[in-house]
Amino acid sequence: MPFFSVVIATRNRPLLFAQALDSVLAQSCSDIEIIVVNDGSAIEHQTAYQSVIGTADAANRIRYFSLIARPKGHGQSFALNYAAERATAPYLCFLDDDDSWIDPNHIARAHAVITSSEPPADLYFANQAAFLNNEEQPGPIWIDDLPVILARLGRRSDQQGAHTVTIQELLRSHGFCHLNTLIVRRALYEEIGGMEETIRWECDHDLYFRLIDRARTIKYMPVIVARHNIPDPAKAASMTTSLSEIERRFFQLMVFYRAQYLCRHSAIRAHARRHAAFTLKRISETFASNGSQAEAAFYAREALLNGFTIKWALYTAWRVFRAVVGVSLNWTCPRRRVGKRLN
Repeated sequence: MPFFSVVIATRNRPLLFAQALDSVLAQSCSDIEIIVVNDGSAIEHQTAYQSVIGTADAANRIRYFSLIARPKGHGQSFALNYAAERATAPYLCFLDDDDSWIDPNHIARAHAVITSSEPPADLYFANQAAFLNNEEQPGPIWIDDLPVILARLGRRSDQQGAHTVTIQELLRSHGFCHLNTLIVRRALYEEIGGMEETIRWECDHDLYFRLIDRARTIKYMPVIVARHNIPDPAKAASMTTSLSEIERRFFQLMVFYRAQYLCRHSAIRAHARRHAAFTLKRISETFASNGSQAEAAFYAREALLNGFTIKWALYTAWRVFRAVVGVSLNWTCPRRRVGKRLN
């Protein structure tokens, strides 16, 4: 039995997938199995996928599954859960099909940290670099600010160079651990029910909250192990760019609402409540910029209920006023037009 099951969900991107797969096969640790789920790619890509798998699988470590086609696919969460259900290793690793691992010792290092931990770690986190059009983006983006936070707290690493971290320390970070650099004990993944399949954006954020809520031992290694390619906003070829701003915000809001009601730790619930308020504010502002005054007022009020500030209370009052004025104009303008016709 392998120690790690590396799962990759892919759809309509055989060339990018080939690069991601190569980065897994380049790992110095061979104690892995690779599970690939093709989420119903178009017919014109199927031959390319078969060619990539056939060329790469010299050591028979790749298990390839192809789902039936759907117009928008089954979604990343469904595909990853499908792969996890077929995994045999005690630990799961993840990699997006348009990203890559850039550290060939990533898995070997994780193996050393996990096996030297007592009890064995439930979660292992690392960092990644982000690129947009081949230009590295400044951080922090995910949990790349955690080393500074831990240093300020006087926390020291273990003999492997890793830190045992708490929920409170993780929540001080700017972001959350991306799937590319997350390793989870498969039993814990199954215990929380895996990925939430109704969420199509920031589904890994939802997973992150539920994992740290239930994990006993969390290890963090402050090294960059992956390259994340930010989807080009001008294209609609990815989960992110195919969704509108409002759609992405609503999925984000779902993540924070779920964390408030599903997580046991009060620190996570409080964190999610604050971020839900922030997201509601962004939704209100987006509706306002689109001229949807009633919707802007509604979500402004919801944000105020989640996080009261005097500044936002004034903004909410303005949005409600704009909405009321808009309704008044809608009622009076038709009457004026009718009056003119009667005269």
